[in-house]
Parts: sequence; C-alpha cells; structure tokens
Amino acid sequence: MRNITLNVFVISGLLGFGGLYYYSGEVEEHYKTNANRYLKASLEKISSWEVADLKSELGKETLSEVSDQQLQELTASYRHLGAFTGMDEPVFSRLSGALSILNHPPKLSYSSNVRFEHGSAIMTATLTLENQHFKYYNLNLGAPANN
Repeated sequence: MRNITLNVFVISGLLGFGGLYYYSGEVEEHYKTNANRYLKASLEKISSWEVADLKSELGKETLSEVSDQQLQELTASYRHLGAFTGMDEPVFSRLSGALSILNHPPKLSYSSNVRFEHGSAIMTATLTLENQHFKYYNLNLGAPANN
C-alpha cells in the first residue's frame, strides 16, 4: 500500500511539473513578440533618464511603492549610460511563466544584455499588464560580467 501511495504522489508531481513547464512555454510564446517590442521601445524612452519618462512606464503597483525622490536617484545613477542603442534577444524566465498561473495580471520576467551610448548593462525586468499594455513591475540594470 505504501509503494502505491508513493508512486501516485511521484506521478502526480511529475504530471504537475510537466504541465507547468508546458504552460510556461505557452505563456512565453503568447507574449514574446509584444514583450520584445515593448522592452525596446520603453528602454529607448526611459534612457532619456528623466523621471517623468520612467514614471510613464511603471505599473500602478510599482508607482504606489516608490517615491519621486527614489526615482530621481535611480535615473541619476543610470544617466551615465546615455541613450539606448540596442539589446540582445530577451530571455524569458520559465519560472515567472509558470507562476503567472497564480497572478492576475501576470508578472513576466525577462533578462538581456542591453547596450547604451556609453556602456552596456545586464537588464532584468518584470513586466505586468495594465489595460492590455505592458508596464514595468520591476526594472534593474546591472553591471555586465567581465569576460
């Protein structure tokens, strides 16, 4: 009896994880084109490094948690990068896709190497949907790894 219970548990777990993996792939495919387009367009706008431009791309949840002073400090810390010039193909986080089944609206995470006028950065971004449009839930630009 104990082996049957264990087998059912293991098979159920495998089916559950397999289902989530498949679902996350479907989420990735559904949002891929529009998310890539949004990331490029929004980074172009944000790289003016003006608070108003950044605020216009942030989601309501994020705006309710950060102050104008924090946004001022953030834009000042990234201003040295200059204007956005391009990015590698964003990599979708399958974990965020799987967890999107629990979130409404979904929160989808991407990462990419991003190039600016005066340097490059590793971007990690979590996007959310508001009125059928992407907005940033979280955005980070970190120093690229030295090769």
